Amino acid sequence: MAVEKSNLRALLVVLAVILLASLFPGTTQAVSESQVEEACANSRAQLDEYRAAQREFEDAALEYEAALVEVARVEDKQDRVQGSVESHSVELESMQTAFEQQAVELYMRGGFSNPGIILSASSVDEFMTTSEFLTSVASGGQGSIDDYLAARNELGRFQEDLEATRAELKDAEEAALDVKNRQEAAMAAEQAAYANLSGKCKDLQAQYEKEKAEAEARARQRAAGSVQVGSFICPFTPGRTSFIDSWGYPRSGGRTHKGVDMFAAYGEPMYAVADGKVSLGNGGLGGLTIWLTANNGVAYYYAHLSDFNVSSGQTVSQGQTIGFNGNSGNAYGTSPHLHFEIHPGGRGSAAVNPYPTVAGACK
Repeated sequence: MAVEKSNLRALLVVLAVILLASLFPGTTQAVSESQVEEACANSRAQLDEYRAAQREFEDAALEYEAALVEVARVEDKQDRVQGSVESHSVELESMQTAFEQQAVELYMRGGFSNPGIILSASSVDEFMTTSEFLTSVASGGQGSIDDYLAARNELGRFQEDLEATRAELKDAEEAALDVKNRQEAAMAAEQAAYANLSGKCKDLQAQYEKEKAEAEARARQRAAGSVQVGSFICPFTPGRTSFIDSWGYPRSGGRTHKGVDMFAAYGEPMYAVADGKVSLGNGGLGGLTIWLTANNGVAYYYAHLSDFNVSSGQTVSQGQTIGFNGNSGNAYGTSPHLHFEIHPGGRGSAAVNPYPTVAGACK
C-alpha cells in the first residue's frame, strides 16, 4: 500500500510538472531547425531563396533606417541654415533702411560732391557701395558701414551654404528612395518565396519562426521588465508584413522612434489587436491614426493609414478590420507601413517597445 501511495504521488508530481510546463512554456522550441530542414528537403532551393530574401529585407530595412536618419540630419541642417539666412536678411534690411535714410539726408544737405551718382546707380545696394557714399558716410562719423558690409558678406556665405545643403538633401533623398525600392522588392521577394514553399515545409517554417520569435520576445520582456498586454493578435495577416526592431532609432527633430514600423502592401487590411474602443485622428505626423483602447486598459496606436474601416467611438472586436495600410502624415513618400505603438498604462502613458509582442504574434 505504501508503495502504491508513493507511486501515486510520483505520478501526480509528473502530471503537475507537465501541467505547469504547458501553462508556462520555456524557451525550448517544439519545432527544431533540423525538423524544418527535413520537411523542406524537397523544396530546398525555395527555402534557401526564402531565407536569402529574409536577410535581404532585414539588411535593406536597416539601410533604409540609416537613410532616413541621414535625410533627417540634412533637413535639420537646412532648417538651421535657412534660419540664419532669414535672420541675416532681416538684419541687413534694417541696416540698409538706415543707410538709405542717411543718403537722403546727405543729399538734402548737399553732402555729395557729385549728386549724379544717385541717378547712375542701378540699385540701392550699388549706390551704397560707391566710394562717394562710403566717403560721405565715413566723414559723417557713421562707422557702421563696416558692419553693413560684413553682414552682407555673411549673408552671401549663408546663402551659398543653403544652396549646398539643398543639393545635399536632394542626394540624401535620392539615396533613401533607392534603398526604399530595394526594401520593397525584398519584401515582395520574401513573401513570394514563402508562398512557393511546399505545404508541410511552409507550415513548419512558420511554426519555427513563430516559436523562435516568442522565445526571443519572452527573453526581451524579462530583460526589459516589460508589462504583459494580455490577449493580442498581429495587426496584419501573419506572413504579409515584414519588420525589424527599430525602437529608439533616431528621427527628425531630435526625436527617437517609439514604435515598430510594419511594412506591408498599400491598402493591406489591418486588424484590432484586442477587444476595445477606437478613436480616429487625421493630421500631424501620424496622418490617419487610430487609438485602440483595449478593455484591459492597454492602448494601441496605429499611424500612417490610407483609410479607416471603423468610426470614432466604435466598439471593436479582436480581429476586426479597422483600417488599411498606407503612408499618410510624415510617412508620405516612404514605403507603406504601419507605425505601431503599445502603451500599457493607456493613452497618454509611456510607450514600451512593441517589437517583442508583435514579433511573437506576427511571425
